[in-house]
Amino acid sequence: MVSQRGENMNSRPYSEKIIASKEDDEAAILSIFTDIKTNRPNIPFSFLNVYKELPVSNDASIFDIKGKSVEFKTCALQIAAIHQNMETLIQAPFLNTNVLGRVVYLDSIHQLVSLSDFSYADVHFNKRSAVRVRLKTPLNVNLSVDGNRLSGMIRDISLQGCCVTTPAGAQLEKAHDIALHLKLMHDNKILEASVPTRLIRIHGAPMYNCAMMFEHTSETERVLAIFVYQRQLEIIRELKEKC
Repeated sequence: MVSQRGENMNSRPYSEKIIASKEDDEAAILSIFTDIKTNRPNIPFSFLNVYKELPVSNDASIFDIKGKSVEFKTCALQIAAIHQNMETLIQAPFLNTNVLGRVVYLDSIHQLVSLSDFSYADVHFNKRSAVRVRLKTPLNVNLSVDGNRLSGMIRDISLQGCCVTTPAGAQLEKAHDIALHLKLMHDNKILEASVPTRLIRIHGAPMYNCAMMFEHTSETERVLAIFVYQRQLEIIRELKEKC
């Protein structure tokens, strides 16, 4: 097992990417938006935000351009998602890479958002093979590690895996047999599963953050899929209430 203690396992799902220079990149992006507004105003874009680990993506179109600010029209749900971190990823097939725009102002009534300070971006979120969902509150869990019982905590989970925070990082690094015991609420009932698990990477001390990959049985996959889907619905419902 190779440790990766320098890696930030809770990093943002995207990061700024400089191609020429910050100023040149922004000028190139604004030039593209201006050309679209002038010659192809109906071309759609997609906005992407991540709210509580869940991707929220909806169509957007250019409404107006004022200097270095571009006003887009989108839907109320996307406006609510953008409001959480005051920036959004702009995607379209004709863009050579993702574009990150920062909020100048939001107009929830007319479903408009003004963006500026544009840059290119690398998206890390799309590299995940399963969508994570953030739990309402951190969940205490037990692990069976080579027959020994260890404790940990998780803050988010996907059908593929989770990150366990535990002081028992040394034992996990040496382990041959790991199972994560989950007790999850669904429709006021407790769903239980003991999921065969493999340690992928670990960092931190004395509380270690351990990235775990599930090696499901058909039953554990069914149980976790029910919970993850329910949590996705709860997050979307919560975001709609912010509209």
